[in-house]
This record gives sequence, structure tokens and C-alpha cells, in this order.
Amino acid sequence: MDLFYDLLLWLHIVAFAAGGAYPAVMPFLFEKLAGASQEETRAALFSIGNTISRIGRIAMVVLLITGPVLLWMRFGGLSGATTWFWVKIALIVVMLVSLVIGGINFKKAEKGDASGLVVAETAGRIAAVAYLGVLLAAVFAFS
Repeated sequence: MDLFYDLLLWLHIVAFAAGGAYPAVMPFLFEKLAGASQEETRAALFSIGNTISRIGRIAMVVLLITGPVLLWMRFGGLSGATTWFWVKIALIVVMLVSLVIGGINFKKAEKGDASGLVVAETAGRIAAVAYLGVLLAAVFAFS
């Protein structure tokens, strides 16, 4: 069972790293999109953004499955949950909401809605801060 736990933890960490591509890369992409005037350039940037977003969604699903399983395997449920754990959960909710709002507005921007890009960028910044907070809270919750 230790091997299964270790592999699951590895998968959880890989998903967290993969999911981190969105908050790490998207602010730069938004900046380039705002200044891009050629349709070919905009299409390429939107394609990159959509790929990063897809990877982030897959990573989030993996995290939402592996996280509770790891918690159950290690602590038998929520009995080992600390205040930092609940801070982490709250930040995950903030991150999820931000990513959904950002994704919806990124699609609007792709269809030509300039205000969608502004909202997506703001949501992306919130997701980035929440992502860093999740990592910090996890360190305190499980150390």
C-alpha cells in the first residue's frame, strides 16, 4: 500500500506542477494578446492559451481525485485536518472559481470580446495568487 500511496502522491505533485503552468504562463500570454494586432499571431496565442487551459483542467481533475484519496489513506478522513488544511481548501475554491471565470472569458476574448480578455487576465492573477497560497498552506498543513 505504501507504493500505491507514493505513486498517488507523485501523481498529485505532477498534476500540481502541470496545473501551475496556467498561473505562470497566462499573464505573459494576456500581455502579448493585448498588443497583438495580426490575426495570425492572435490565433497562435489563443491556441497556446487553450492548450495550457486544457492541461490545467486535466490537472485540476487529477488533483481533486488524488487529494481526497491521499487524505483518506494517510489520516483515515478529515480527522487529521488542521486549520492550514482548511485554508488550503478555501484557496482551492478561490482558484477553481477564478479558473472557471477566466476560462469563460478567455473564450469570449477569442471570439472578439475585448472585455473578456480583461476579465480573464484579472481572474488569472487571482488564480495565480491562490495557487501560491495553496502551496504555502499545504506545506504548513502537512509538515
